[in-house]
Amino acid sequence: MLAIKLHKTTRPGLGKDAFLIPIVDWKSGRCQVRAWLRWRGDRDRYITLVRVPDDHPVSIRFACGASNFIKVIAWPQEFKPLREWDKDYIRVIGQWWDAYRWQSSGSTETGGLLIDEPRLFLGRRLPDKSILWTKEIALLYGKRTLKKTPV
Repeated sequence: MLAIKLHKTTRPGLGKDAFLIPIVDWKSGRCQVRAWLRWRGDRDRYITLVRVPDDHPVSIRFACGASNFIKVIAWPQEFKPLREWDKDYIRVIGQWWDAYRWQSSGSTETGGLLIDEPRLFLGRRLPDKSILWTKEIALLYGKRTLKKTPV
């Protein structure tokens, strides 16, 4: 599975308990990365794409529900090899990004299953050979993605 790590320094923290954005497919992955950038774009300067091996221990966690206040949380504490996670459980991460329409506002937003912030936690350090690339967020998404701080 591919995953994205947002980080402050040129070297990503890929140790035990580090969390990444799981990429199930690029249609949903693009939306997920942009959502994380809205939350963390002013803190992080770099984005790294990694490949998580099937035998690497991970925990896949997210919250879901129609309300931002009350959600059902899928927050398993166990770490198991990626290949042992139920395929339907992983597929839900990609399905979240189907568009839905708020009936009261009439606007279309992402979030068919209303899953927030899917995270892939590492059970042990990910080897450096798993890193595919690292780029500056400002170069990849344009300078307007990052908030400017007054001097």
